[in-house]
Amino acid sequence: MTLRVGVDIGGTFTDAIAISDNGEISTAKALTTSGRLADGVLSAIKALDIDVSGIDYFVHGTTAGLNAFLEKRGARVALITTRGFRDVYEIGRANRPDMYNLKYKSPRPLIERRDRFEVTERLTSDGAVHTPVDMNEIKELVPHLKANYDAVAIVLLHSYKNPAHEQEIAKYLTSALPNLSIVTSSVVAPEWREYERTSTTAISAYIAPIINEYLHELGTRLKEVGLAPELKVMQSNGGVMSAITARSKPVQTLLSGPVGGTIAGVEIGKMLEHNKLICVDMGGTSFDVSLVVNKKADIEAQAEMEGHPLLSPSVSMHTIGAGGGSIAYVSAGALRVGPRSAGAFPGPACYDRGGTEPTVTDANLFLGRLPHESKLAGNMNLKLDLAKSALDSVGTKLSLSTEETAAGITAIINAAMANAIREITVSRGIDPREYSLVAYGGAGPLHAVAIAAELELGSVIVPANPGVLSAWGMLQADSRHDLVMNFYSQLKSIDKVKFEQGVKKLEADARQILTQEGITTEEMVIQPAADLRYVGQEYTVTVEWDSTLAIDGVLSSLTELFESQHLVRYGHNNPGEDIELVNIRLSGIGLARKSKISDASSPISSVASGTQKTFFDGSWHEATIYWRDSLEIGSKTVGPATILENDCTTTIPPGWHAKMVSGRHLILERN
Repeated sequence: MTLRVGVDIGGTFTDAIAISDNGEISTAKALTTSGRLADGVLSAIKALDIDVSGIDYFVHGTTAGLNAFLEKRGARVALITTRGFRDVYEIGRANRPDMYNLKYKSPRPLIERRDRFEVTERLTSDGAVHTPVDMNEIKELVPHLKANYDAVAIVLLHSYKNPAHEQEIAKYLTSALPNLSIVTSSVVAPEWREYERTSTTAISAYIAPIINEYLHELGTRLKEVGLAPELKVMQSNGGVMSAITARSKPVQTLLSGPVGGTIAGVEIGKMLEHNKLICVDMGGTSFDVSLVVNKKADIEAQAEMEGHPLLSPSVSMHTIGAGGGSIAYVSAGALRVGPRSAGAFPGPACYDRGGTEPTVTDANLFLGRLPHESKLAGNMNLKLDLAKSALDSVGTKLSLSTEETAAGITAIINAAMANAIREITVSRGIDPREYSLVAYGGAGPLHAVAIAAELELGSVIVPANPGVLSAWGMLQADSRHDLVMNFYSQLKSIDKVKFEQGVKKLEADARQILTQEGITTEEMVIQPAADLRYVGQEYTVTVEWDSTLAIDGVLSSLTELFESQHLVRYGHNNPGEDIELVNIRLSGIGLARKSKISDASSPISSVASGTQKTFFDGSWHEATIYWRDSLEIGSKTVGPATILENDCTTTIPPGWHAKMVSGRHLILERN
């Protein structure tokens, strides 16, 4: 029997899931080892208690690059650019994102001015060579690069039209400096917009050595314990790539972990016939929000991370520092929660690992929403007395009882998470009340109903295996590679022959990449798209079309498709106005084997396993406790109740009920 294994590295826990050919599932959690992520991965695999030699597919989401970027501990990077353009990266754009903040400061560049070097070369806007590369300047620079840097980012003017000069420099530097990571914009972000392209390449080079070292170490250690298949890595765009590809495109690993849950949301939407889902992943450190619309993940061609633009397709996601480990404290006479987290070490006070500050987990334990006798992650005892002591250390400063302090902490964190959802819905003209909430992560189902109530949502879905859902989602993800070609033209005067040639070239490139990753022709799906905008607009809308359409059919349908998408995204369109094509895009997809979910319940009868005093709406209630594995399909659980499983706890407050449906998903609704 073969196994497919997925591993998701979170800020506090590393989650693992193994699925056999017949749909049997094993799950495990291990504490994430900061600075030694591979240790946590191996510990989680060991906790699965499986035969590693039986694994024929292994995929994981890594936070190595993201953590290095957020903590600003990336590589020492040198930037090589066209003479006269070294300051493009620092000048950036003239817009002011936070226009009412008088103290606003632009994000500090990852590469200082002294680390940016100019080279004599020039391409024209159509990619023709105006001035060849002066390779003597590059050769003179090599000793300085070797002595002072870990990576080199190469961003030359108009290289998205013609990568020849970047390739020439990269080839020489790769030979002369084999220990340095060499990253070119023509590989990472072959699009116009000089500042955004430079920023994307800089970020990619900044995390490249960390990603390379981590993937090399993990691959070596996995082979040592008997893992045979090639290591796969989750991408920010919702697809999977090989570790070799990840080394050449490290920027695509930035959201590697969180997007696994979004892809799981896509599969759950298909199973339950839900077209509009808000996916929320609440772990120990962060809270991630994403959307699934019409059974597809919401993917954007351009993103932003801490003020740094990214020309890299990624699942649209909003993240805040809100998790079970978020620390509560007093500031300016008021109770505050997060974004600082207790993490895995020392962790919340109730972990009994040396933590003394109160956290959201301590509040949930005291309020009875985490049963006192439960074991976190299936093996960790929680100490109620330590939680109470930590809560009182803050509550006494505000003259609050322990109940008031704990309830205040949960109310504050719930409001922050509801606001995060508004950021990705209401601020974009989307009414969240039309959506269902999919709650997962170790703490998501604990807070799901409270968040739904604040946003006036009608239902909550707690999927099967919610505590390791991101890892499960990675096993549902297809291989995916997004390619782009700059192609500027007004639709009404487009050159059909050149347009068709561009699409065919991207398709050939995509098929070649998929073939190199072991994808057969039968498993390949080609999805073309175009970046379109009205004349005079700055930003574009990406519009997909049926790859089987003839070129005349494609061009005749683009106007209608664009105006329809523009209406959905912005709430208006301008029929009759001229439309511009900016880029041709194409996604090469290799279809994955989907994992089955068994409907079978545990042989234990679905009866209550006890009761627990639980605090809701200012008073204590007697909540019934059930084990999720014992609930049968079609069974109904009325709140107040708590549903336990090894890696997660679901809270059902008074006035709500939960129903177990096919696929062993829980649907929570108001009575």
